[in-house]
Amino acid sequence: MYKRNVRSGGALLWLFQRISGVYLAIVLFVHVILLHVMIDGDVNWGAVAERASSPMWKMINISFLVVALFHGLYGLWIVLDDYINAGWARILVFSLISVITLVFTIYGTITMLTLQVGG
Repeated sequence: MYKRNVRSGGALLWLFQRISGVYLAIVLFVHVILLHVMIDGDVNWGAVAERASSPMWKMINISFLVVALFHGLYGLWIVLDDYINAGWARILVFSLISVITLVFTIYGTITMLTLQVGG
């Protein structure tokens, strides 16, 4: 059975999970305040598209996407890792999670980069 240790990168990934969780909580809190409190819940496509088309918000949204995907899918891997013992199954599951992460990261980033108001 495979055991994680400091040399296997387990400590760095453990730290990443904690830091990314704090980052996600902060960005989500700011999102709720800006989108649902400051504009009194008047959310429409125009307001969202205008905000999301600025370079600063594109960077924030892309970073949120990437961090959320890696945080969530790495968390899924950790849970599944406790139950999957066969080497071939571990490789298959890890490969599927990696492909899903890559596809959604690329698709989400392209979507955010090409988003324009009125276009």
